[in-house]
Amino acid sequence: MPLQARVAIARAAGAAVLLSLHADALPEGRARGSSVYTLSSEASDASAALLAKSHDEADLLAGVDLDEAGDLLAGVLMDLARTETDPRSERLAGHLLRGLETVGARLHRRAHRRAGFGVLRAPDIPSALLELGFLSEARDLENLLDPDWRAAMAQGIRAGLEAWADEDAALARLLRR
Repeated sequence: MPLQARVAIARAAGAAVLLSLHADALPEGRARGSSVYTLSSEASDASAALLAKSHDEADLLAGVDLDEAGDLLAGVLMDLARTETDPRSERLAGHLLRGLETVGARLHRRAHRRAGFGVLRAPDIPSALLELGFLSEARDLENLLDPDWRAAMAQGIRAGLEAWADEDAALARLLRR
């Protein structure tokens, strides 16, 4: 499914969060375990940059056609929208990782990573990309094919999302005061 379609579907559904699930393969080098990505203009490491580069990227802003806006105006609008969304996405990543840890998921040694994935660029929806594992790594592939492992991962993801939703709602109430 194209990245723009994922964001459009989330937006049309009134989603509170966008979680994009991935199982990529690296053409060279080794990577193993799950990790969560949040948006950054600079990748946290070389493999994050490689994965982000391999994905189509698009800038979106809740129905605003940025092609008509100047680069400066588009940048200001995006930055403004992200002032609230970016910290929420960072908290989402932390909760997802803790949820995965509770079900015994093997996490990548640098489990919270940052990159410019297009699917993370929706400035109005807190977003995270969850790399479940790598098809190019035999143990990860074995896990991805195992229904019990997938069920455990789903439990961990759900626990992380629920914890994030609870914290996000509590923080929203505080901000409205």
